[in-house]
Order: sequence, then C-alpha cells, then structure tokens
Amino acid sequence: MNYLGINVGHGASASLMINGEIVIAAQEERFTKIKNFSGYPKKSIDFCLKYLKEKKLRVDIAAFATIKHSVFYYKYPFNHFFKIKDYQDHYENFFNKKSKIKNENYLKKLSGKEDLYLPYNKLSKKNLNSNSYFQKMLKNFLNKQSQNTIDKIIFIDHHTCHAHYAFYSQSEKKNSAIITLDSEGDGLNQTVWKYSHKSKEIIKIRASATCDLARIYKFITLILKMKPDEHEFKVMGLAPYAKKEYSQMVYDDVFKNLLKVKDMKVVKNKRPKDLYSYLLKKTKPYRFDNIAAATQMLVENITIKLFRQINKKINATNFYLSGGVSMNIKMNKELLGLKFVRNLFVAPTGSDESLSIGACYYLCDKKISKSLRNVYLGQEISNINLEDKIKKNFDSKSYKIFNNIQHSKIAKILKNYEPIAIARDREEFGARALGNRSIIASPSSSSVVKKINESIKNRDFWMPFALTILKTKHKKYIKNPKNINSAFMTIGFDTISKKYNRIIAGTHIYDRTVRPQILEQNQNPNYFSLIKEFEKITGVPALLNTSLNLHGNPMSSTLEDVIYTFKNSGLMYLYINDKFLIQKSKK
Repeated sequence: MNYLGINVGHGASASLMINGEIVIAAQEERFTKIKNFSGYPKKSIDFCLKYLKEKKLRVDIAAFATIKHSVFYYKYPFNHFFKIKDYQDHYENFFNKKSKIKNENYLKKLSGKEDLYLPYNKLSKKNLNSNSYFQKMLKNFLNKQSQNTIDKIIFIDHHTCHAHYAFYSQSEKKNSAIITLDSEGDGLNQTVWKYSHKSKEIIKIRASATCDLARIYKFITLILKMKPDEHEFKVMGLAPYAKKEYSQMVYDDVFKNLLKVKDMKVVKNKRPKDLYSYLLKKTKPYRFDNIAAATQMLVENITIKLFRQINKKINATNFYLSGGVSMNIKMNKELLGLKFVRNLFVAPTGSDESLSIGACYYLCDKKISKSLRNVYLGQEISNINLEDKIKKNFDSKSYKIFNNIQHSKIAKILKNYEPIAIARDREEFGARALGNRSIIASPSSSSVVKKINESIKNRDFWMPFALTILKTKHKKYIKNPKNINSAFMTIGFDTISKKYNRIIAGTHIYDRTVRPQILEQNQNPNYFSLIKEFEKITGVPALLNTSLNLHGNPMSSTLEDVIYTFKNSGLMYLYINDKFLIQKSKK
C-alpha cells in the first residue's frame, strides 16, 4: 500500500510511504525558498507524485494531517507575510476580538499570491469558516493536481498525526507514554497516549485545550522583538545567560500561577483572558535575558510535573514526545534527567512539518511499519553530469576545482580551523542539518564560531552551534548514563569537563551543554568516515555542524541552492558528494 501524507499550514510538507517505509519527506520551504512556508505544499506533493510515476505506482490513500483547516490557519497571519509589527497589532487585540486583521480582508490580501496555490478569491463570508467547504476545496485541488489518480482522500486529526509520528517512527517499547505538546491543532494543544503492547496500537487517554506552554513561548518571543513561530529557539538559547536569582524573580511574579497539571493534563490556573497583554505588561520591568530564562523555567517545570503524573498514573517509564514544544532541547534534557525516565524518544523535527509523516504512520498497518533509520528523505544531488555542472558554475579565475578528493584531505583543511560547506546525496528533512547539507568545522576553537557567524551565518551572538560526534567515542565528551540514542539533535546533554575544550565550538559556551548528533556508521557512512579521518589527525571524534544556508533562508536543497549559498557567503571551501572540492581563489 502507498500512502501520501500532507500538511497544509505552518511547516507545509508532503510525505510518501511505500509498504510501511517512508521514502520521501519534503518541505515546501525547500522548493519555494520561503523559510517556514505556510500554505498548501503543492511542489512537495508534485515531488512525491513524480517519484510514484517513475516507479509506475499510484497513491492508495492520501491524508491531510489536520481536520479543521479553515478556522485553524486561514483566520490568523501567515508568518512569512507578516512582520513583527503585524504580530503586535494582531495580538494586542486578539483576545478582545478587535483584531485589525479581519478574516475577509486578510484573505483578500492573500488572494492571487502565486505561492499559496489556493483560490481564496472564491471564498465568501458564508463559507469563510466552513470546515466542510475548505475540506472539499482541498480534495478538489489534490484530485486535479494528481489527475484523479488517488483512490481515497481523508482527513486525520492533528494530534493523532503528531502521536503516531512520535511513536512509530522510533523503536517500540513496553510501558510507554506518548505526549504531544504544541500551540494548537484541531482544538487541542496537549495529549497523552498509552501504548498497548497486546494490540500494537496507541490509545489517547488525555487531552487538553488549555495547555498554553507553546502560546506563552510564542508571545514572549514577540515581546522580546523576535518573530513568533520562527525564533522561539533564540529565546531558548538566550535563557542560560540569566542569573538564577533574577530569572526566579520573574518566574514567581509573571509565570508561576498561569498553568497547572491536573490528572495528566496541563490546564489553566490563574491565567488572564487577555494573555498577550498580561505578559506584555508584567514583563516590562524586567531584563530580556531574565524574561527568557523565566519562560524556559515555566516550560521545564510544567512538563516535569506532567511526566511525573503520567509515571504515577500509568507506570510509564518510556516516553515519546512530539509537537512544536518537543523542539525545546533544554526541556528535553531536564525530562531525560528524571530518575523514572528509562528512555526518552524525541522524534526528529517534531514541529508541524512532521505531521505528513505521522499521517502515513496512522494509515499504515502497524505490523509492517518501519521506524526511521535516518531522515535523508528530500531532494538529491545526483552524480549524473555533476562534473559538467560544477565546471559550468565555477570559472577558473575565481575558483579552483579538485576532483576525487579523499576525506583525509578534507580533514587537514578542517584541522586548520577552516569551515567547509558539505553537500552530499539526499537532503535532510526537518530543521536540523545532519551532515548532508551542513557547514562543518573543527570544534576545538571558539574562534571558528566567530568566523562562521560573521562571514556566513550572521547568527545572534548568543546562539550556539551543534555537534556531530561518533557514537563509539561520545561518552568521553558527553554525559549519557542512560545510553540514549540521539541521532537527530533533539535532546540536550551535559558535557564532561575534562575534555570540554576539545569540543567547545559545538556547545553552548555559557552552560556547557551540547545538542549532539551521536552518529553511527550505518546512519551516514561517508560523514562517519570524514569524522574518523579528522579524529586520526586531531584526536577529536567530532565536528561542529550547522545548517548550510544563508541567514533567513531555508536549508540549501538542490545543487543550485548549494552553489548560491557558497558563492554568496564567506565560505572558502565546498565539498560535493564526497568527491569534488571547490576552493575560492584568494583576492
């Protein structure tokens, strides 16, 4: 059976499952070049349909990964069309229902946008909030796009997709609980599921529509003059710089009594009706770093209470986590540290882009479904005519092209603290670069961080980079007493002081934590081989790893994207498909 999963809205994506295995997961942002694209993933669906046509296959069932689309996503701003001021204007009046952005006017503004692919100009006031109308519209469009080759089209609940992705994409364990946490989806923002080993299915046992963790984090991101639904990770990165005594003061005054955990549900406590205005007013006397730390404290405290209740009520010791809040790696670190947590599985990129994968797992017979060994599931840099394409794009006056360059040569360049753009095979799905569309560098000098920030990434000074480290050696550098697999950079860990300076550039230098990709050879043999060569000449089995993109752009996807990023950055080296090395000529 062949299944097509589709996420319409924030993190638009499409995924394809064939006989229980995810073979494609594509994000619309990689095609449109609009970061965090929101809308209908037409190009991602086309990518899946093209693959099926080449294999002479067809879709048995297609599923949209949310039921209530119209009210959910087209009433509120699309983040790539809105600036911080637009968000401020919207949320200042949102809770009083006086928003300056009226539904009809907003849809009129969006109509005709070529990258949305939907006929908004045909929407009337009558059907504006009609979910059945919107579902019909999506079905009609997908049928037209697929030339009526799809046997069946259905809609699946948002959090059901999150939960199935969280659990079935990983290895199955007894005594398991699955938790989803996000801003909102089909009327909920938190669910708890229990795994039945006997029936091989997960069963929803709790659900909350008043878990405001993600919403509070979003509002604080905006209050700190950053962009909601995109820059929450910057708030998380800022949090460790605050002094505990000051952030505790902010927490006690602003956040402490907003939410509580009752019967395995996060619910409102003394939460004001106008949450945004409350947070805006209450945080005014406090410093930005203390506000960030107090917000992080709220998320950690509430989720710890939630996990404890789940453990007590259903004796769960293995936990699976998905939804936008699961992207908070510092929260995940604290949850992993709880004594009763035997395993914490945080699926790669748990935000809404993964809903399309979750839809496929929901449709699939669980007896034949296969977990995700890796997420190299997007567009490919092919070796066909690769040399000709490289020569066409790089003139001999400005660039030097080297062929058949071995990993040992690349390791020597890295040893000299020179960052290298690396692009190979199929791109990673999700927010994390995992060695196929990465900028890599020696992790042993903090000067590398400054070089990458100033000449390439233009990142905020407080933001850390990540680390790829060989699994065989990681315990010499990272504290991992529970032997947790961390192949997708989804969990934070403490580092070991004795060898900390050897990996300093791939850590958060203020609290000395790390967000690692703990790499096994079979997950990415070429990347593993390169790090082994680096280890031979440096003694360090790790590399700094950050995504190959320019600031504000999606991760580079195609060969053309990679070349554009290289040419428009301060990078001196580009290594393609573990064969071609391009070096800029020094001016």
